[in-house]
Amino acid sequence: MLTKVKVYWKEDSVSHFMTELIDYAGIFPPAALPLKEAILNYHSYIHQEDSWMLGPFVIPSSRLGELEPFRDLFNEQYPLRLSIILSKSDEVKTDLNAIKLFSETYQTAGMIDAIEVPPSLEFDSEIFDKLDILIPGYRIYCEIAGSIEQLQSSLNRIKKKNQVTSRLIGIKFRMGGITANLFPSSEKAAFVIHECKKRGLALKFTAGLHHPIRQYRNEVGTIMHGFVNVFTASIMAHSLSISHDTIQEILLEDNPRNFTFTTNELIWRNLSVSSLEINAARNVFSLSYGSCSFDEPRKELGELALFHEEAVR
Repeated sequence: MLTKVKVYWKEDSVSHFMTELIDYAGIFPPAALPLKEAILNYHSYIHQEDSWMLGPFVIPSSRLGELEPFRDLFNEQYPLRLSIILSKSDEVKTDLNAIKLFSETYQTAGMIDAIEVPPSLEFDSEIFDKLDILIPGYRIYCEIAGSIEQLQSSLNRIKKKNQVTSRLIGIKFRMGGITANLFPSSEKAAFVIHECKKRGLALKFTAGLHHPIRQYRNEVGTIMHGFVNVFTASIMAHSLSISHDTIQEILLEDNPRNFTFTTNELIWRNLSVSSLEINAARNVFSLSYGSCSFDEPRKELGELALFHEEAVR
């Protein structure tokens, strides 16, 4: 299991790869847990040895008021960290009031790590101006969707916005869902990674990344992207400036033996990045992904034979 990997290898390649990788979205499908159960899960996770892999709790702004009964579960040492998804444009004022109320209620027992802006708000630049002055410190992600042409247009608008704002806007990109049509092609995913790197846009992913390596899954009737594929591709895009085609090759890789973590490197076939490069990419470019399960991804990764003190080339 990864806890043992962490203990034995300390600050090595897999630790840098997995640190705060998974934003817990337990209230979203397919898990779709009741809020109380998901919050209790999160409370348990932040006290476990594997808590270093955990990011914030993902919640819609419309449900922030439901968090008040759980205030006493958290404190300054173990706060409830949130990534908040905004609502529709005509409800943003209500959203901002809910965010303010959460901050006043939880104080040091809660913190806002990020605001996630849905595609429907992408064209409303005033939203970003309001967010920019509301609360300092958190990240802002704008979800993009659509055809290659629409994605390119969205990326250009966000890059332009970042040239005039004090808080840089990152990209959120959906890698799947509960039905086959929600999974983007490897070509489209590679396009987003490659174009975000070209424009200097930080990137987080959401949905569909339950398993480490690309594989066909009966429950959705399609091939699901692997989170090891996605983050290896994005880390190497950042560190090595690999081409769109190479990014796509990594996304399409379905043989776990072609991925190797050593003490100091992550290797895919003939390409490698160092622990320091992984850490740098994770901090500024390939940031995290939302998952309705925290247990499944780390358990499956720990069961794969990807870990070696030194690689056999």
